[in-house]
Amino acid sequence: MKIKHSKLWYWLTVLSLFLVMMFNCGVGYYSLSLFVMPITRTFGISSGDFAVVYVFYGIGSAAAAMSLYKLLKRISLKQMIIFGGLISMVGYILFSGAHSLVYLFAGGILIGASTVFSGTAAVQLVIARWFSDRRSQITGLVASASGIGTAIGSPFVGWVIRSVGWRTACFMIGGLVAIFVCVQAVFLLRDDPGHVGLQPYTLGHKNENVSDDPDLEEGGIALQEGMRRPYFWLFFGGMIVVAVVYQIISLYQSTILIERGFSEELAAACLSVFAVVDMCCKASAGMIADRFGFRLVTLYCAVCTASAFIAVRVVNGTPGAILFSALLGFWPTICVLYGVTASISLFGKKHLSEYIGFTQTLMCCCSLVGMPAVRHLYNTVGTFGGIMNIAIGFLMVFCLMMVLMLRKKNLFGMELAEPANMEKEKT
Repeated sequence: MKIKHSKLWYWLTVLSLFLVMMFNCGVGYYSLSLFVMPITRTFGISSGDFAVVYVFYGIGSAAAAMSLYKLLKRISLKQMIIFGGLISMVGYILFSGAHSLVYLFAGGILIGASTVFSGTAAVQLVIARWFSDRRSQITGLVASASGIGTAIGSPFVGWVIRSVGWRTACFMIGGLVAIFVCVQAVFLLRDDPGHVGLQPYTLGHKNENVSDDPDLEEGGIALQEGMRRPYFWLFFGGMIVVAVVYQIISLYQSTILIERGFSEELAAACLSVFAVVDMCCKASAGMIADRFGFRLVTLYCAVCTASAFIAVRVVNGTPGAILFSALLGFWPTICVLYGVTASISLFGKKHLSEYIGFTQTLMCCCSLVGMPAVRHLYNTVGTFGGIMNIAIGFLMVFCLMMVLMLRKKNLFGMELAEPANMEKEKT
């Protein structure tokens, strides 16, 4: 079925991706921190030991990310997203019936893989195909669905856990993923605009974020060539910080609050606060990045996240818990926008799947190394205080790296050339 001279399919695609992010990432992945305490009580392990379970999420994600580029040569993006939803559903079903840690490990691998196949990486690739302009804005809008899913789903998931147990909650999430990821994608999602007789969405003018680099004008720089450029290693280092801080937030946000004496009910409610800020930040950050440059977004998100780890220790009572979760809500925006926005700005669009696969693999490898380190540090110290201090240090380094890397959109009003352009001028 082809619909020409109509923009209907652009917004049907956005709606489909919105539902994918809302249920697979929002209701599913972001609610995982609510399961840490009940699962550790069931299996008699510590909160720090739960990081071992999380390592298997990293294994699944890393395997999926490394196979992303090759997989897309064999199947369509739509098929990959549906497949990701199916394995996510199976992962939650394994969780629900787990009577040993082996089942948690197996379910974790599948859910981890689904975060690549039907999560941020897949969404970014679909948007890059459908939109030539306003990519950051659309990416932020779609990514905000995970915040909506968390805001709506977390209180309900928390209530289900307290009422009928965490196993039933896992089974329920698996059912929601099956319906709102797999089934709707079959009917609403199309692989690219060419399938319905359309071109990628454009406003009809030159994109302001296009580089003057002649390699980028031809479509982009391959990963192997990009690795020879000096700013690639700033990009690499920034991705490590994005991954480590994001993993601490996604897994231990509720646990940090509970450890500091807040009730499980309040921790679940604060996830909704986190989700609302996450949603608003993602929706607005894309517009800010398209208009003023991505660096401004990275700087204020990093400062807010660092402030969260300070606020939870100096602001007492419920206001402290709410402020902590609200400030943490800025960081997932970086996790969503960094890979696609920074990659396109620095290396072009043609080889985007290579860079998305690379950043996802790097993020997963960080979890494989970082989560056992978090476990060891927690079991040694007995609190998350030291971990939060390390996160603050990482965030300050991240700000410095972004100032150096994303120089074309200078925050202080100075237009500086890209490293690639500087080399061209010298030649």
